[in-house]
Amino acid sequence: MTNVEKPVDLHCHSTCSDGTLTPKELVELAVSKGLGAIALTDHDSVNGIPEALAAARGTGLEVIPGIEFSTEYQGKDVHIVGLYYDYNDPLFQEKVKEFTDERERRNRKMCALMCADGIDIPYEKLTAAFPGAVITRANFARYLLDHNVVSSLKEAFENYVGDDCRYFIPREKISPEKAIAFTRQFHGFPVLAHPFQYNLGKEGLNVLVSRLTAAGLLGIEAYYNNHTPEMTQEIKDLADKYGLLLSGGSDFHGSNKPGLELGTGYGHLFVPGELLTKIKHRLHAVSDGTRIFFCDFDGTLASSDKTITPATRKALDDFAARGNVFVLSSGRSIYDVRGIAEKNGLRYSGMFLSGYNGAEIYSCDTGTTCFRRSLPLSVVKRLFEMAKEEHIYIQSYDHEYIVTEGITEETGYYTRYVKMPVRVAADVPASLSEEPCKCLALDLENPKTGRLDRFLHRINTALEGQVHAFFSNPYYLEIVPADADKGSALLWLARYLGVPARNTIAAGDAQNDIPMIRAAGLGIVMKNALAAVPSMREIADIITEQDNDHDGLAPILNQL
Repeated sequence: MTNVEKPVDLHCHSTCSDGTLTPKELVELAVSKGLGAIALTDHDSVNGIPEALAAARGTGLEVIPGIEFSTEYQGKDVHIVGLYYDYNDPLFQEKVKEFTDERERRNRKMCALMCADGIDIPYEKLTAAFPGAVITRANFARYLLDHNVVSSLKEAFENYVGDDCRYFIPREKISPEKAIAFTRQFHGFPVLAHPFQYNLGKEGLNVLVSRLTAAGLLGIEAYYNNHTPEMTQEIKDLADKYGLLLSGGSDFHGSNKPGLELGTGYGHLFVPGELLTKIKHRLHAVSDGTRIFFCDFDGTLASSDKTITPATRKALDDFAARGNVFVLSSGRSIYDVRGIAEKNGLRYSGMFLSGYNGAEIYSCDTGTTCFRRSLPLSVVKRLFEMAKEEHIYIQSYDHEYIVTEGITEETGYYTRYVKMPVRVAADVPASLSEEPCKCLALDLENPKTGRLDRFLHRINTALEGQVHAFFSNPYYLEIVPADADKGSALLWLARYLGVPARNTIAAGDAQNDIPMIRAAGLGIVMKNALAAVPSMREIADIITEQDNDHDGLAPILNQL
């Protein structure tokens, strides 16, 4: 069963808000239930997203960055779920913190009110009971139950923290329109959650959906834990009327909602995976028929003088004009790949850059990184220590900088082709602002000396399972995360866009291109690659009739 066929759950919560499972535990549960994807939609929080993404690596489960906003509409609490937003954007995180700060102010007041009536629930004890969580009324209810103030969660909501209860204090909320605008500002997909929960009636719900659609709403939850087939159909009709896409989820909270299961709700929920594919298509303006072309630059798209010939340029322009997606794929840093694209005037709608041999993918449309794999700093430190012991030059990367311990002949050779500034640091790992995507060992006398071959063997022995080390040419030993290569990046992006893997095309001329040529639906090997890497003949679906200096790609692109 493919992930498109597997059910999904696009609305669930972890301990980072008011769920009882950690993000990691939530992922493990989703995998055990055979789900294709989950969206972690904690209330006003993105704190659990990194943990969930890390836990899902290698499982086949897709984790979608999500969030659930509480908004106010005509005195009612209306929820907007955001999917696929740029959760790493500092401005996004700053704005989300404003929402959580308002929750904290409200929660402190509720605790003080209860304490004044003799209920032992000081704010410090409440937050200590749910470390790292954005505290909601469900956390209050759980605390009251665990401390024998109430005999059930239901009693807690009916007598203590429900809308009409003495201890409930409403917090200042944004409008649903603002939540929608905020989600779309950061390239996300806004969804109206559990539409029947607001008790608006048929006409009232129609008015709300009409108003929110005008504000930029893109989806609505037709599939929910307590929806009957008739309710689901009513939402489908409403979605058709306003051009919205369908979404759905269990609203799973663990034991805070007894009997409610991830993926299946109260036993009858099934959210088809095809809904997620349609959401991806709407977000990225693609379809099942879209083709994705991953293309190496040096020796493939570019001629020997590092330019794109007119015939190849026209073929690429026409390919993109037909609604297809172009991905410039390289072993270089994203900073350098971006420079190559700018220098050569490569500007296509929906274009992506794949750098560091597939460890990072950058969206040119949004100007954001949508995929990244990095080397732990402890691994980087070990690599530099081993390189020093072997008397081998090594460098790493920090945004737009090459970072190394000293300028050498190898540095000069590398920067003849890669136009990046160099920063010298006595302790490279300690100087990096974040975990890097790649390290590179160079030896201009290899393979004669065999130093890099011996270094490769040592790396594979000392760091087995932690890194993927390989030669991109006889002088360059590339070292990237264990699960990063150009092929993995190709498959990730196809899934991210909702495009079948069979619609992917990859062209290259070097060893580091082999994984993406193998992974692609159509793998193209340049004629000029065969002299240096004759084994590439065996993996090719097509070998160009001409080399990169004679428009080898052009006739193939013209036929796609």
